[in-house]
Amino acid sequence: MNKELEKFWEQLKTQRDELGVKVYLAKSELNDEWEVIEKKWQAADGKLHHLQDKAIDSTEEMKHSMTVVLEEISDAYDRIKIRLGD
Repeated sequence: MNKELEKFWEQLKTQRDELGVKVYLAKSELNDEWEVIEKKWQAADGKLHHLQDKAIDSTEEMKHSMTVVLEEISDAYDRIKIRLGD
C-alpha cells in the first residue's frame, strides 16, 4: 500500500478511537452522524484489508478513490470534533 495512504489511514484510526470514546459520552444527537461515518469506515476498512491481504498493487484510480473516501471520513470526524468542542 502507498506509504502516504497508509500514514493517513493510521492517523484516522487514532482519531477514530479518540472520537469514539467522546461520541459515546456525547449527546445522542451525534450518534446518528457517527453511525453513518461508521458504515463508511467499515467499508473502507474492508477494502484496505482486502488490498493488503491480496498484495494487490493498487492502481492510481483505486488510490484516488480510497483517498476521497478517507478524506470524507476525516471531514466528518472534524465536524464531530467541532460539535464536541475540541
